[in-house]
This record gives sequence, structure tokens and C-alpha cells, in this order.
Amino acid sequence: MRTFITFILLLTLPDALFSQVVKDSARVSRDPGFLLTTLSYTSNKNSSRLANPIRMPALMANVSYYSNIGLYGTADYYQYLVPDTNTFEAEFKLGYEKTILDCIDLDFSYTNRQFRGDKAYEGISYNHALELSGSYRLKGFSATVDNSFMIGETNNYFLDLSLSHDFTFERFLLKNGYLAISPSITGSFGTNFWLPGIIDRTWGHHGGMGHPPPFVPPARKFDYQSVNLILPLQYTISHFTLSLAGFYAIPSKILKQHLWTNQFGVLVSLSYSLML
Repeated sequence: MRTFITFILLLTLPDALFSQVVKDSARVSRDPGFLLTTLSYTSNKNSSRLANPIRMPALMANVSYYSNIGLYGTADYYQYLVPDTNTFEAEFKLGYEKTILDCIDLDFSYTNRQFRGDKAYEGISYNHALELSGSYRLKGFSATVDNSFMIGETNNYFLDLSLSHDFTFERFLLKNGYLAISPSITGSFGTNFWLPGIIDRTWGHHGGMGHPPPFVPPARKFDYQSVNLILPLQYTISHFTLSLAGFYAIPSKILKQHLWTNQFGVLVSLSYSLML
């Protein structure tokens, strides 16, 4: 039986790649504000928690503005390259971040999401999301807790626990070149109300015949869902940053019983930052 969907990251890859660049730069200079524009290509969907093992390549454009008082706004546009019909989504986020004692980062945000096109590429169907995260940094290590509430076709709550370490190299290759490598591991937990909807939307599209097998709800509504490994590399020269990230996701036994499989993907991005 053909596997058609796999669980990947709770954290979005663009956030994993770019948010640390923004925060590090903003800590150095909170006045004036900070503008970041990004263009990315990924071999999989790079905004949702789900990706497709038969590939869902997409282009992404992002514009983010971080003010000197911690308020920020972002706009993301995703264009999927494989569907026969025009398929895209847009996300608009407003948030506030606060750094305490130069080692604790707090972040709260609201996201409005719109999806149009082939529903098989939608992943979790939601229109609104609330996110609350906190991280503690010490000697290059960062421990992060992310809470996400998704409101839409079903209402779901997700919890991510992450550990990462930053390796930085100044004057790398060029006098003004800066290389950052930040391997991380994330354990993802969450509700399972989103599972039936995804199975219904994707079964026939990806080769399933007739009706999908009966959905057997897990014994617990909230449970461990996956472990995710990410290896982002960022090389910065002046205002430009070239990023390459590889990620590997291993779903839980429960998700594997519902046709999930391990997943590998790559994200390539070019960003431009500007102090305003």
C-alpha cells in the first residue's frame, strides 16, 4: 500500500533558519528596526507540520519586520509546483518578542492563514493559530518550548521540546564572511484530531483505491508524535544570508500505524536584511 503522507516538523523550517538570525541582529541593534526579505525553495512543504514522501516542492517568499520594541509582523507566500491546479497559501503573522537577562527569549504570535487549490497539499486544515514559545540560552546551547494552537477544520494543540547548539565562525572564507551551524533535535507532541481529515483528503489523490482504511483513534487524544533532526547552515556576507537546511523526521509508532513514514527534506534560502 502506497504511503502518502508523513509527519515532519512542528517548527517551520523558515523560522528555524531565519528567526535566530533576526534575533541575534536585533539584540545588537534594536534601534532602528529590522527588515528581512527571503526567497526559498524546498523539496517539501515548508510551513506545515506535514510533508509528502512523493515530494511537494514549493517556492516561498517572506517579508518580516521587527521593531525596536519587540513587535513584529511577517507575511509568507507559498506556491506549490507539482499540482495540476494553481495551489498556494498565504500566512500573516503578528507577534511580540521579549528578551530577559540576555538569555531568556519569550515570543507570542497570532497567525491568519489562507489556502487555495488542491486540498491534498493542504496538510493540517486551519485558519488561525496562536503560538507561545520560550527559550533559554547558555554557552551556545538553546532549550526551547513551543506551544501551538491551531483552529480550523479541527482544533489542535501541539507541544515541541527542542535542544540546539550554535557553532559560529567569523571571517570564514572572506574577511566579512560569517558561518553559523545550528544542529537541533525536537520532540513533538500533540492532539490527533487532524488525522482523519488528512487521510480523507489525500487517499484517492495519491493512489488509494476506494475508501481509506477505517481510522482507529489512538488510545490517548494527546500523545508523542515524532522526533525531528535539523541541520541548518547559514553563510552571511554583509546584508545577504545563504541558508541550507537538511531535516529528518521519525514519526511515532502510532503514526506509522496510520501509514506514516520517515521523511527527509532540504530547504535552500537566500535572505536580505536591512536596518531601517
